[in-house]
Amino acid sequence: MKIIFLFIASVFLFTTAPAQVNDNAMIPGQLLVMLKGNADLNTDASLKAQFEAIGVRVDGKLTKTTNVWMLTFDEQLFSPDKVLQAVKNHPAIEIAQFNHKVEEREIVPNDPSFNLLWQLRNTGQSGGTVGADIHATLAWDIATSGITALGDTIVIAVIDGGADLTHEDLNFKKNYNEIPNNGIDDDNNGYVDDFNGWNAYSNTGNMVPHDHGTHVIGIAAAKTNNGTGVSGVSFGAKVLPVAGSSTNEATVVRAYDYVYTMRKIYNESNGVLGAYIVASNSSFGVDQGDPSNYPLWSAMYDSMGMVGILNVGSTANRSYDVDIVGDIPTALTNESLVAVTNTTNQDLLNSQAAWGANSIDLGAPGTSIYSTRQGNLYGYKTGTSMASPVVSGSVALMYAASDSARLVEFKQFPSLAVSKFKRYLIATVDTIPSLVAKTVSGGRVNLLDALTMAVNPPQIFTDSSSIYVGLKPNTADTVLVQLTTSSTEPNSFILSLPPDSTWISTDITQGLIFPGQQQYFSVIFNAEGLAEGTYTVSLSVNDYFLNQLVIPITMLVDHRIAVKDISTNVSAMISPNPFTEVQKIHLNLMRTSDVSVRVVNTYGVTVADVYNGKLVPGMHTLSWNGKNANNQNVGTGVYFIVVTDQYGSVTMKSIKK
Repeated sequence: MKIIFLFIASVFLFTTAPAQVNDNAMIPGQLLVMLKGNADLNTDASLKAQFEAIGVRVDGKLTKTTNVWMLTFDEQLFSPDKVLQAVKNHPAIEIAQFNHKVEEREIVPNDPSFNLLWQLRNTGQSGGTVGADIHATLAWDIATSGITALGDTIVIAVIDGGADLTHEDLNFKKNYNEIPNNGIDDDNNGYVDDFNGWNAYSNTGNMVPHDHGTHVIGIAAAKTNNGTGVSGVSFGAKVLPVAGSSTNEATVVRAYDYVYTMRKIYNESNGVLGAYIVASNSSFGVDQGDPSNYPLWSAMYDSMGMVGILNVGSTANRSYDVDIVGDIPTALTNESLVAVTNTTNQDLLNSQAAWGANSIDLGAPGTSIYSTRQGNLYGYKTGTSMASPVVSGSVALMYAASDSARLVEFKQFPSLAVSKFKRYLIATVDTIPSLVAKTVSGGRVNLLDALTMAVNPPQIFTDSSSIYVGLKPNTADTVLVQLTTSSTEPNSFILSLPPDSTWISTDITQGLIFPGQQQYFSVIFNAEGLAEGTYTVSLSVNDYFLNQLVIPITMLVDHRIAVKDISTNVSAMISPNPFTEVQKIHLNLMRTSDVSVRVVNTYGVTVADVYNGKLVPGMHTLSWNGKNANNQNVGTGVYFIVVTDQYGSVTMKSIKK
């Protein structure tokens, strides 16, 4: 009582006018505290009353394991500094501090026209919607380099009409293994005098100025934070210009072949020759082209993907569905192609841009985009041509964000990088209504989330690194396996077993793992008709992000194996836990039995009956919708799921958020 009295009496020390607190980031009237041991402000009425006596209210518990709580007080009545000190002095408090505002860090470049680049940061300028952008300034806090962690200079190949090589705000890749204008193929790459890139029109190294190409290049890779002009998505990548956006497919083939060759010889020479081209950008094509008539175009993308180039293509500037009418290249569905449509500064599909739920992967800003223009100028352009370089620039920055271990893997398996980065782009879009059911992803590129995923690649995990089951002949059993994912996005998976493994199966062959939740599947063993002995197999779990888990499985069939104790007839698990709306109840039965599943509260009173009836052996999944017998939502708190059959019962604690 003495401790309590002293603490309560301290209120008189700070019931004065509020004092100025030297903490600019603090949130007025909020404290974060860590309680000692298992102290609980919800169940310990005396402890709660001590804080309330000095005007400090309990807002709620913030953490499950570290016992951190939010407390609030009125700054108009009490001095924040003195409140904090008094709370710190309480014997039940381990740590106490003010709550603070936390801001996402961003890099805003000093390029004078940056405020015109709504696609990079949309603050509502020119009538746009705040946040309808790729979140570039936040992404740049993660990576801005034009060089990978392994020292490779990141290059985007832009196949267009040409480029203004003299533009002061553009950063071009030069082939320093080639002596310009000497009429000799100095680096033996098959191209003479390709110091500045390649002109597929004339089959020479003479680059021609071109306004459209110059504009596209600036969007992807204008020099950024250089105090001049505009900013490029990739911040620091270089561009290899290729003139070849021709109306003649033969010219296009030559253009792509140059890009393919430069990356191929880079791989083969370990970076001595060629260029580390991570993305190609094309802003041309054939309206309503039928993919079946363009097998060579598709084969080019396959070849480029194999050496590590992710190809980005803009779709048609026409208001139609390319899945129906066709388009080249964006109706092609190559693994190494990202097909892009055009969104506005209000996150709408541009009225003159094509779509396709099966072939157009995502949207990117492409309407009224300010960028570099021929003649060292700047200006606006609109079209899907302006959307694709946003994506190719994003690919370049994803390489800049990747760690050395990941890049080593990508050098060993270049096509793996292509497939993974394409999936990262699609998985991390901002979903927008105008692109739902009109693109594969249903959204517009989000550079911040794409880079975050590149830095922390999603993984899948299982609670069963291996499975061993012993059975008597002509009996069966099931094992429940749990999967989780580190992905911030839903992660699909496929289960596969060798086709000749007739003694084993799974209750599902594919599924979806949600972030922070568990997914379950059952492995079913059947020893019927099998000779005694040991049987082995590997179960593969392959997810959307190209991760693979291999689970070795062994089954021993032997007549000496004891039959399972009948009291273990039912095993059960629940997920997710805690839950908000619906909780799954996974039951694994060894024998047919009458089963009841009910929910009881902490007083032992039945809240809801989930199931009553007979169940056969195997895996079963039931659901509790978080409602009581009167179909009303139950309150937050602790409940118990009780599973009872004729052989016994299992009780599991359930937490309703």
